[in-house]
Amino acid sequence: MLSSMVTNTIYTSTKLFVKNYSKQFTTLVTILEPDLSNLTHEEKLTKEQYLKFGESTYVNNTRMTASVPVSLESLKTITAVSPFQFQKVEGDELKRSSYQSIANWLGAGAADLAKELAESGMEISAGNADLKRNDCLISEELAQMNQLKIGDSIQVAAIGSDQAEKQRLVIAGMYRSQKKTQSNGASELVKIQENDIFTNWETVYAIKTFDRFGYNNVAYELKNADDFDAFFKEIQAKGLPSKYQVITNETNLQMLLSPVNGLGTLAGTILLGLLLFGSFSLALFSIRAFKQKQTEICVMRNIGITQKQLINSRLIELVGVTMFSFSLAFLSAQWIVQPIADWQLKNQKLLMGNVDQLFSVMGNSKNEAIISIPMMINDNSLLMLIGIACLFLMTIISIEGYKIFKFEPIEFLLERNRSEQ
Repeated sequence: MLSSMVTNTIYTSTKLFVKNYSKQFTTLVTILEPDLSNLTHEEKLTKEQYLKFGESTYVNNTRMTASVPVSLESLKTITAVSPFQFQKVEGDELKRSSYQSIANWLGAGAADLAKELAESGMEISAGNADLKRNDCLISEELAQMNQLKIGDSIQVAAIGSDQAEKQRLVIAGMYRSQKKTQSNGASELVKIQENDIFTNWETVYAIKTFDRFGYNNVAYELKNADDFDAFFKEIQAKGLPSKYQVITNETNLQMLLSPVNGLGTLAGTILLGLLLFGSFSLALFSIRAFKQKQTEICVMRNIGITQKQLINSRLIELVGVTMFSFSLAFLSAQWIVQPIADWQLKNQKLLMGNVDQLFSVMGNSKNEAIISIPMMINDNSLLMLIGIACLFLMTIISIEGYKIFKFEPIEFLLERNRSEQ
């Protein structure tokens, strides 16, 4: 009973957690631009068209950023150790290979810029996100490497064409990483982002080569995840070209919940096994127990106790035993189910890889890493527990009731006499 109660509580709690977590998860619909160089002017979406797509009853908010690859000219850029290359030996020393970081020039409104920084694990340390024309934000580390301060100007060059288009920007603020990250693949990704330069929309759109080499990164926050199909049909009707692809972050949600779903599947499998094995074991136990009580039943039948009275007496006894076992298991489960669930969740994370580390750099602003799943016995869980107890009770009483109904004292005495001879 205790094992069934623990596994059932874990199973129902994980299902409830997944349901509630999915409702809180912000569903983002992203439009992916194809190779702009292969599109005609009529096929390219403008900023106004993207905003028109966001004017929908299904959309809660529109997030837009524009980006273009740039060279920082004479500035020193932040390099990172490559997590994808092997170490190499030079002389007697091991040296890890490194690569030059790619710098991106990103343009966004004040609100979207703040979200972009926050979801990249960054925060504004000086200045603010409300930038004027030709103002920019750079990272503190990049500023320290080049001895730059607020008010200084830097020159960047938009790359992609044969002749780089140069632009001078004034440093109006700085950003930094919110917390120090460990030296691993995730931290290297964060470090690469500290080369990025942020400006407002007007500044990046003023680049002449933006139509050819720049990209719009547009995401729509849906009010409900189930609205995706309807929203997709709506933006198609509003003029979304067939060459543009539309994706959601549902895969991110499934990856984040994979340890929880794994725990729920494990608990459900064990619970099913316990129900089958428990019912079979109780059936064998009932048959064996009845054989041991045949003499007692024979005596009670001979003194005038009917079959119905025997069955009712046994039913009352089993109900009392079941209620006592249920209460004891219920109290014990309250103490042990949470540590067991936390331990198994940790094992699931180790089995499936460090999902939390991945979402530290690909996070969702309204969701945090899953550290523990609250174990609770709700109405559905309690009904299942009562159902399990009733199943075990009915298994025993059905077998014993059938045996009592078929029991004949005379046949039992004759068989006993034959065995004694």
